[in-house]
Amino acid sequence: VKNGDQTDLQVNGTKLDDSRFRNVYLVAPLHLEFDFSKNKSKDGKAFFQSHQSVRLGLGGYAGLRIKSKQYQKFEDIDGNDITVKEKGAFNVNNLVYGVSAYLGYKETSLYVKYDLNPMFENNVVKQNSISIGVRFDFN
Repeated sequence: VKNGDQTDLQVNGTKLDDSRFRNVYLVAPLHLEFDFSKNKSKDGKAFFQSHQSVRLGLGGYAGLRIKSKQYQKFEDIDGNDITVKEKGAFNVNNLVYGVSAYLGYKETSLYVKYDLNPMFENNVVKQNSISIGVRFDFN
């Protein structure tokens, strides 16, 4: 809930079936990749292979917020399913930046990224996001 220049997390008075808060950012990553694939030779000439063995990437990212949405789904007194969708800024930072890394084998990697700036602007409680996932490279 937006409370002036603060964003407060509050308990909803109704029993929610589903509640989500989504921020969409357009992000540009930049990584230094270490590829441990062995070099091969063909017709007496050596050439470098990539994505044939273990890979490690270290770097960061920066991006701009495109939109923020809050979803709430609940049942009213009469038993009707109600879905509330709110769009707005919610005091969310428009800029996101952080550090990230990935470790993979061939085309598949596990990644982790951590936002260095807090999710909400000017909040007393600083809440930073961390993401963990799977990454697929198509070369």
